[in-house]
Amino acid sequence: MGQSADSRHRIWITQSIDGFAARTVDHPLLVGCLTFGTIPAVLSLLFFALLPARPPLDFVTAHLLAMAIPFVGPAAIWYWDTHVFAQFVEQTAGLAVDPDAVRRVGDRYERVFSDRFLRFVAPWTALVVGVVALNVGYLETIGVRGVADPAFSVYLLIVAWFGIVTGIGFHGAITAIRAIRAVGRLDLEIDPLHPDGLGGLSAVGYLAIRTTMLISLGSLALPLALMFGIGGGFGTLVYLAVGVYVAVIAVSFVYPTVYVNRRAQAIVEAELERTSAKIKRLRTEAAELAEADGAAEEAATMDEVAKRLEIQRLRDEYNEYAGVSLYPLSVGIIVRLLSSILLPVFFTVFEMYLGRLI
Repeated sequence: MGQSADSRHRIWITQSIDGFAARTVDHPLLVGCLTFGTIPAVLSLLFFALLPARPPLDFVTAHLLAMAIPFVGPAAIWYWDTHVFAQFVEQTAGLAVDPDAVRRVGDRYERVFSDRFLRFVAPWTALVVGVVALNVGYLETIGVRGVADPAFSVYLLIVAWFGIVTGIGFHGAITAIRAIRAVGRLDLEIDPLHPDGLGGLSAVGYLAIRTTMLISLGSLALPLALMFGIGGGFGTLVYLAVGVYVAVIAVSFVYPTVYVNRRAQAIVEAELERTSAKIKRLRTEAAELAEADGAAEEAATMDEVAKRLEIQRLRDEYNEYAGVSLYPLSVGIIVRLLSSILLPVFFTVFEMYLGRLI
């Protein structure tokens, strides 16, 4: 894929991958892994080469798992930026009374994602690097010879790149939640006959779950994080952090879907009230026509039939609105959500038994 016309609205990783793909091969996901993904790979090779002896196999395994995040992360960010979020904007535009208002919201949050990432990424990266630097004692147990050792500096570079990539992922999750809230405030029309069976709300569910799955990639780093925490004497704090992380994954999906559900519920209830009022009014008019007599009786009878047909149409419409599912959930979305939540639990248990398995 060549560089998009609106690339000025894309985050720098996306722009770079598009630029590399335009000059090499037309496979941005592959290009993202083979360009930005090589950074942690090269730094890891350098780190292991600088160690005086072979590090423990459990550390190597946990480190390689963690490095899978910055390896595939840039490509995942590119895909979220160019496909997932863009698809959400276009699909929800069809639900809005003013589709251009949705596109303006999408444009605004594309700019937020591309231009304001440092507000989150910088402190997050500093935190991650700081935590590892404070745990230099654990690194010494695997062969690093103190803070003056070049291997220590290289490892901090690895962690810094890890913090940048994961920080952008978290920034994308926050951006998605804010965008969903902004779209929810617009005038929307729930379509009970929408092919998704969810009144057209599936776009919200898919943005939320794909963003949640992006965050859940961080689970791959949990074995390494637990090694640092337990080896450095911060085991309780690390387990607490794991619990918070699982909660963040759940909230990143639940909050926007519950918010949209409440907004959609209000829209449907208002529509049901309007339809109910129309039915009551037509019933009254039909009853009055039924009492008509004289020369106007034949015309009154035809009008009464027309109104009763309209009442039946409105009843069908009422039932369609009343029966539409307003939670943007499908079986596929629920399965992805459960897998995203269970993934960090799995890797936490995996780390606990890693030493016994290797």
